[in-house]
Amino acid sequence: MPEGCSDVTAMIDDPEVRDAFLDEAIDLHGRLEHCLLALEGAPENAEAVNCAFRCVHTIKGNGGMLGLTDIADFSHAFEHVLARARDRELRCSPATIAVLLEAADVLKGLLLCLRGESTSVPPARDHVLAQLGALGENPAIAAETGPQPATPVRSADRPERMRDLGSDSNSIRVPIEKADTLVNLAGELAIAQSMVVQLVTTFTADKLPQLREAVATMERNARDLQERVMGIRMVPVRNLFGRFPRLVHDLAAQCAKPVALVVHGEDTELDKSVIEKVADPLLHLIRNAIDHGIEPPAERQRRGKPAQGTLTLHAYQQGGQIYVEVADDGRGLDRERIRRTAEAAGLVRPGEALSPEEIDQLIFRPGFSTAESVTAVSGRGVGMDVVKRNIMELGGTINITTEPGAGTRFQLTLPLTLAMLDGQLLQVGAQTYVIPLVNVFESLRPAPADVTNVVGSGEMLRLRGQMIPMLRLHALFGLAPGSTDPSRGILVVARNGSTRVALLADHLLEQRQVVIKSLETNFRRVPGIGSATILGDGRVALILDVLGLMDLARATRSSVVSEGRVYAPGIMHV
Repeated sequence: MPEGCSDVTAMIDDPEVRDAFLDEAIDLHGRLEHCLLALEGAPENAEAVNCAFRCVHTIKGNGGMLGLTDIADFSHAFEHVLARARDRELRCSPATIAVLLEAADVLKGLLLCLRGESTSVPPARDHVLAQLGALGENPAIAAETGPQPATPVRSADRPERMRDLGSDSNSIRVPIEKADTLVNLAGELAIAQSMVVQLVTTFTADKLPQLREAVATMERNARDLQERVMGIRMVPVRNLFGRFPRLVHDLAAQCAKPVALVVHGEDTELDKSVIEKVADPLLHLIRNAIDHGIEPPAERQRRGKPAQGTLTLHAYQQGGQIYVEVADDGRGLDRERIRRTAEAAGLVRPGEALSPEEIDQLIFRPGFSTAESVTAVSGRGVGMDVVKRNIMELGGTINITTEPGAGTRFQLTLPLTLAMLDGQLLQVGAQTYVIPLVNVFESLRPAPADVTNVVGSGEMLRLRGQMIPMLRLHALFGLAPGSTDPSRGILVVARNGSTRVALLADHLLEQRQVVIKSLETNFRRVPGIGSATILGDGRVALILDVLGLMDLARATRSSVVSEGRVYAPGIMHV
């Protein structure tokens, strides 16, 4: 353990005991911050005070029982102030709540120290202890002076989030009901397996119907077990959204913009590994909304808006995917300014024809920023490119809806899980590829006149009056096709939001649920390929990255991907 944390960690030798304490303490800390923020909006909220008191009291008691004197002593001083607030001896003024929030930061730092994620106890501990002591003994003095740390604490200085064994990738909490269901299903599968073994051992032709029935039962039990096992990884997005109220509070104060956070769909469940990977993109989107999207109070009032801005987080499931939205009621994207900035940076050519959606997507270019000055929150041109890259790595998409003066909404489309997907199998030459079923818009065999070459854009499919970029998968992957004539093959129109691309394959095969294997872990990243899977016959099939293929389609504006010019970024078939 870090030397500076010796007081915090001295009495815990058993890592299982330490982890169990941290699991509960981290959950309680998240609840504590939620209660304190609720108290800030409603100082007379007795339940919020009681909730905060119970959280700190439990951490104190558990820490004292384990001999964690540093955590127990600090929690005791924290608890004493909350007890006075609970007994109506202390008014929950803004200054008082500011001290309590600082105390929550210190308590978080002590827990991080115990976990080994910090090299020393929080430097503000002694100062905050003095503030808590002042509130406990003479609240009038503390309420007047408020928190005055020797070194001002900015939101960028405090931990944005704390990983818990409830959120760390090494462990997960499982309700006992789910565990019981797994045990029962495992028993049913074992019984079915025994029946199959017995029938095979003593098999005669007249037992074929019994064997078929036993195999069908085993298959059904195996499928149920698989679904239940996947369900263990599903956790409510409440665990994710719960990280952001304090962040919004601090950023709003730092930017001098009152902001209300509204949350919907906290019970929506998502694979735990997806939740961990989407946390940073959401953090960047929230920072961007508060710093760039929501106007200062004076500007909002001039526009006839409430002085307080609203930031909304919304999660919901639809069509086998999870949608997470970050929306603000701010000024909206200034597309003219975005275009000018992009032209000045050389990202687009002056006068180049761009749709509104393509202009919006420019904000995801690395280094792109319209900020006039660099602040502690943003302006360096980093963040939004990270958002898109991380969402793409998840196999998800991000779309923007904006209205000048009314606000902007970022919609993240995420897979339910990173372990499996429903896919459409395609045959290209002698190879089989998989395209995620959620990306398939339609499939068709075009007439010869429906495919044409457009100068500067390459091959295009004319579909119901719209021109859609077309990619020949055999040319892209360097394969010998069954036919080079699109009218004798099959075009799969894949979509990502409002953007579409037509992919030419030889044949459509069956639809199948496949297990995802990381290509980057086992090989390396390949443009246009997201991951891989193993088919029933033991062959490896590559899973197409639709968003990556769309980027390749856009690249055809300057370099046509067709029969004569093959794009070969690496090993694209197996």
